[in-house]
Amino acid sequence: MNMSEQASPGTRFPPPVAFGAGLASGFLLQHFLPVPLLEASKGNLLKLVGGILVIAGVTLALWAILAFRRAHTTVRPDRPSVALVTHGPFRFTRNPMYFSLSVVYTGITLLANALWPLLLLAPVLLVIRYYVIAREERYLLARFGADYGSYRRRVRRWL
Repeated sequence: MNMSEQASPGTRFPPPVAFGAGLASGFLLQHFLPVPLLEASKGNLLKLVGGILVIAGVTLALWAILAFRRAHTTVRPDRPSVALVTHGPFRFTRNPMYFSLSVVYTGITLLANALWPLLLLAPVLLVIRYYVIAREERYLLARFGADYGSYRRRVRRWL
């Protein structure tokens, strides 16, 4: 089956699972080999920044979900897209959902003052980039053609 006949991007697992697995693995490492980001006396600053990041990430995710709903298409990467969403946060990044998950993930690690989960964000992002986003981009180009190509040239993948 060629990509233009493909019904969906073919994502094999929900992307939040990758972020959850990274966090869980990081916190497991943190439990057995605790390494704080900052000394305990600076923990309040981390909690403040972490809380702001969690709120910002959740807000961005909700904005992106709203944009999908307004376009009457699905947020699920294992389902077919019926519309190319280029409004709302999609004007600034082609992947506001994954960016928001990254921001929430980072906020959680700061709230916990935990180094290991923060270090595991890099492999999570590589998995998302090469096993999710790459599939989605091929699918969207096949599905929406020149419209997606133009959008891809105008808007950065992340920020």
